[in-house]
Amino acid sequence: MRKYNKFLWIMVGVLVVVMIVQFVLTTNRKPPYQQLSYQAEYIFSYATPVVINDSVKLYYSNPSDLQKAIDEFNKLSPQDKFKSYQQMFQKLSNSTKLSFVPISYDSTATIINANTLQFNEHSVVDGIVTAKGSEYVVSMGKVGMKLDSGSVVTLKFPNGSKIISVSPTPTTFDNSVLTWNGPMDLSFPEVVYTK
Repeated sequence: MRKYNKFLWIMVGVLVVVMIVQFVLTTNRKPPYQQLSYQAEYIFSYATPVVINDSVKLYYSNPSDLQKAIDEFNKLSPQDKFKSYQQMFQKLSNSTKLSFVPISYDSTATIINANTLQFNEHSVVDGIVTAKGSEYVVSMGKVGMKLDSGSVVTLKFPNGSKIISVSPTPTTFDNSVLTWNGPMDLSFPEVVYTK
């Protein structure tokens, strides 16, 4: 399995809906789209659930493929989407021996123009951060991401929090916001922070 395909199944930053649509539309052929941008934002607090907002813009050279994708998306109920999201995290939990539990999940799809479709997700997940005394530890095990050009992963911590350690080194570090910009191969960041 290519690293990119493995990432599609185990990385939180990759949209579940895109995976479902890709499976339906691209069995045994090249995906009918090109990824234009990917943005993932993880919002941490002094509690263990993490808020995740992410979006991906996809370019379809054939507008009919875009229409098929939006039609397949619209066929899925919120319950079906949440179930797929839970299954993705169950696979991730099994592979990392960590316990990730989705608490809520919502997704939308927006047609930007005749060739561009944007998927957005908002979720709350427990297990990405654990409290150890006065410290909070962010870890998803050895999960790899392929960030293309136009891809950004951002971790936001409470104002005034102290970052004790972070690996790998972020592209930018501004106050309590850590950012990794593509293109790069990125292991999901491991961060220790405190009040």
